[in-house]
Amino acid sequence: MLIPVFYNAQFTDKNGNLTPEMQMFMDQLNQTMQDNLSNNGLVIPSITSANLALIEPEMPDGTAWLETTNNVLVIKINGALRKVTTSAYP
Repeated sequence: MLIPVFYNAQFTDKNGNLTPEMQMFMDQLNQTMQDNLSNNGLVIPSITSANLALIEPEMPDGTAWLETTNNVLVIKINGALRKVTTSAYP
């Protein structure tokens, strides 16, 4: 999930309206939240196994990805990647 990084800029103009920079920041932030959060659940980001291997050392425990190469849900627990075993629901 690419969340825009806040930077130090003027937030509002003299009339109290958002500056163009802050409007763009808020638009990006809101779009990211709409794409990944909903009343229907959390959308887990997807990634290929090759890209997962590249970022795994930097992932904190509790990070979850839908690994698309093998179609497996992967969560980092106690410093190691663990796949969630799946079976038909319910």
